[in-house]
Amino acid sequence: MSNAKTFYELKVAAKWSDNAEEKKTAIRELSSRGEEAIPSLEEILSVTAYEDIKAACIEAIKAIKANGTAADTTDVKKKESSETAAKEKPKTS
Repeated sequence: MSNAKTFYELKVAAKWSDNAEEKKTAIRELSSRGEEAIPSLEEILSVTAYEDIKAACIEAIKAIKANGTAADTTDVKKKESSETAAKEKPKTS
């Protein structure tokens, strides 16, 4: 029962928190639960007006469907982001 409560609390935080980072954290935590989080993520996606939150939900759903859990892709994305930034860094003479 505590697992269901946690899902509910995360869903509420992702939908109604005033803090965008808290919303994104709740989405990440939900997505780490795997396929059982997809209905909650879809619900969050349907009620939010914020594009970054919608994008986070869509990305989490895609990752879950591809890998079983979105948390698996978080470190990969950070690494890719760092590599892209390093490539785009202007050369200094």
